[in-house]
Amino acid sequence: MKKYSAIALIEFSSIANGILAADAMVKKAPISMLKSGTVSRGNFLVLIGGSVASVEEAYAEGLSRGENFIVDKVILPDIHPIVHDAILGKRRPFDGEAIGVIETTTVATNIRAADSGIKGAFVGILEMRLADGMGGKSFTIFSGAVENVSSAIEIARQSVEKQNYWLNSTLIPRVDSEMARQIETTTRFSVGHPQTLENGEA
Repeated sequence: MKKYSAIALIEFSSIANGILAADAMVKKAPISMLKSGTVSRGNFLVLIGGSVASVEEAYAEGLSRGENFIVDKVILPDIHPIVHDAILGKRRPFDGEAIGVIETTTVATNIRAADSGIKGAFVGILEMRLADGMGGKSFTIFSGAVENVSSAIEIARQSVEKQNYWLNSTLIPRVDSEMARQIETTTRFSVGHPQTLENGEA
């Protein structure tokens, strides 16, 4: 997985405007279009990566083209490597005694909060889920020692610029091994290992 020194994400309420802005961003500077497309609620996300200067230039162009259709945005010139990988779908095994969940109403706010939390406390990220299948909501699951996870949650919460974008958080000090196994497998209810029924059928 290629690493980028900087990433930026813009969430548009208009699909048409989002596609227009994404095209302008790619043309403006030598960046990589990591992912773009629709998510829940009919919003359109554009995620880019590259050098700090190139990402800043393309990001500014996207904001300019976005006009009144921007739901939320984030630019991270020095993104943490674990957050970088989590955004792109990498999952990590449970490592520690506690887990903490931060839940936000937008993708950009969750990315910013997760990056702040992991930079401010010694924790890992089990998973980051962004918008799809959740009505536009996003969440990140931290893992580590109780005091570190607690600190990461508080740092993440304080980083949120618009408090109405912060939904909830929770800390589980001694997570049950079965719950940890479930989370490691998937947090999607309809996806995972088939369960064996009492009659032996799956």
